[in-house]
Amino acid sequence: MANKAGIALVIGLGAGIAGIALFATKAKAAPPEAPPVVIPTPADIMAAKSMGELEVWYMYIGELFITGKIDRETYEGLYDAYVSRYYELTGVAQ
Repeated sequence: MANKAGIALVIGLGAGIAGIALFATKAKAAPPEAPPVVIPTPADIMAAKSMGELEVWYMYIGELFITGKIDRETYEGLYDAYVSRYYELTGVAQ
């Protein structure tokens, strides 16, 4: 009798562990979705209030272009806005 109870206990524990393992693998979260890409407008760049903010826009539009999220024409339009705002903020005439 004790032998049958021991076997049942081992089988029960094995099934319980297998169930927990199965649940743990199913419960893993899916990788987070990438945030949507925000394409700035020239007006966004022209609204930069400081050189620091303008520099962030410069780096961001460069990243968008390098990663293929914007085409050359869009990049050039945004870059032109960057240059115009740069001269406005620095007070240097073009």
